[in-house]
Amino acid sequence: MMRETLGNMLFFTTYETTRYYLFGALGLDPNRARAARKDETVPAQPMVANTLLEAGVGIVTGGLAGVAFWSGVLPLDVAKTHIQTARDLGTSRNPLHHLQLIYKHSGVRGLYAGIGPTLVRAFPANAAAIVAWELTARMLQA
Repeated sequence: MMRETLGNMLFFTTYETTRYYLFGALGLDPNRARAARKDETVPAQPMVANTLLEAGVGIVTGGLAGVAFWSGVLPLDVAKTHIQTARDLGTSRNPLHHLQLIYKHSGVRGLYAGIGPTLVRAFPANAAAIVAWELTARMLQA
């Protein structure tokens, strides 16, 4: 629960903030793009250009949000894995205890074990998820 709560706070804060600033940098209103889907009276840019711009913004915002998620919660995920792979069934299930053990044994480097592959996977996976979500919402006029 700790991992998902913290991770989703980081994910959606990063997603919404970068989306807002990217739309601003492109000279577009982020709320107008969403409103144009719901209300046909709101003038929108040409459909194809708007869809491509939204897809590009989705790639960047989704990718950065995924990187923010995993950068913030990877130590908790490492502790979770440490608990799950413990050979002794009597081992503490407290993730904070395991964070201390990992830090004591391997330092900060141990808390971020596997960060390279995790971030390489996080960017495209989350970019694709956000683009699919945004385009589906657009097609469903949500």
